[in-house]
Amino acid sequence: MSMTPFEIRLELLKMAKDMLVEEYFGKREIISQNWQTQIESARVKGGEPPAHPGFPDYPTESQIVQKANELNNFVSQIPTTLEKTSKKST
Repeated sequence: MSMTPFEIRLELLKMAKDMLVEEYFGKREIISQNWQTQIESARVKGGEPPAHPGFPDYPTESQIVQKANELNNFVSQIPTTLEKTSKKST
């Protein structure tokens, strides 16, 4: 079953959003783990716990559209070099 151009663009937007949100939560998790490690280290050493470094910004609509455009450009490329298949002569 073929998709219409509108459905394809919608799928690209969904895919772009999913990719960026997954990246966001991955970065957020790394920041949280590193901060917890620093807090534990400060506690063991008897020092002041560090301030929270903050989280990255959540993906914006324009970032999602930009990522969708990048994906669209990739899938819309026409290969410039096609491999030629040659048959062996008998």
